[in-house]
Amino acid sequence: MTRSLVLTADDAGTDPDADREIAALLAGSPLTAVGVIAAGSPDDESGPGAAPGVQHLVELLARSGARVAPGVHVVLPTPEPPGGFGDVVDRITAQADVVARAAAAAGLPAPDRLDSHRGTLYGLAGRSYLGEALGVCAARGLAFRLPRGLELYGDGDPLLARPDIRERHADAVAAADAAGVRLPRVIATHRGGDAEARDYPSLRDHYLRLLARLPEGTSEIFLHPAPDTARLRAAAPDWWRKRTWELRLLGDPVLAREIDRQGIDLVGAW
Repeated sequence: MTRSLVLTADDAGTDPDADREIAALLAGSPLTAVGVIAAGSPDDESGPGAAPGVQHLVELLARSGARVAPGVHVVLPTPEPPGGFGDVVDRITAQADVVARAAAAAGLPAPDRLDSHRGTLYGLAGRSYLGEALGVCAARGLAFRLPRGLELYGDGDPLLARPDIRERHADAVAAADAAGVRLPRVIATHRGGDAEARDYPSLRDHYLRLLARLPEGTSEIFLHPAPDTARLRAAAPDWWRKRTWELRLLGDPVLAREIDRQGIDLVGAW
């Protein structure tokens, strides 16, 4: 078996400056995939389709010439209401429809996978919506960002080491397999903010180490690249620097050389 990697820019569709950079990266960097937010602000109740940048984003992606199939980066409002969301399938479906319509209008392939902004579908900090999410994926032929193994994303995380979480994860992987929903082998990112990232060389070393640890099969590394703007600094005072460093990383020839040196195949989907 070979080692293949989906290299994803997440949180697209909400910041026009970041969207322009992401589109440019697709045309000239190792980036291979984009996760699109199709709801309003991740913390409000404005509902699916409220992000005005989705159509503009997919038009930028189309003009890049990359022919990328956008991913649906599902947002549920926080905090979660008592008892959870009874209409979560409708919410997921509506957000997938927004991305699908925008992609069709721009001449891009239909969305090919679904994932969860801030993990709200997974039930790590509230009710689990894995069953509902897998049902939507099975009905629409979408892959789902649920890793078969937790060995990279779960590094040093006591929550993901808990036996009940491990059991829930194993049940979800089995359910995905039974439904024919494609899953990545592992997923990985940098989970901290500016303080944890420290500086650009440290952040780059973190991602280079992740490349060395990728197992056989198709895995995903996702980042949140963005340029240094007043809007980003105001919206993300504790992690704006890391986002600018991740943008820099995707254009860094050291990253491209290391992917090539390790014989990792860059792909757009798992």
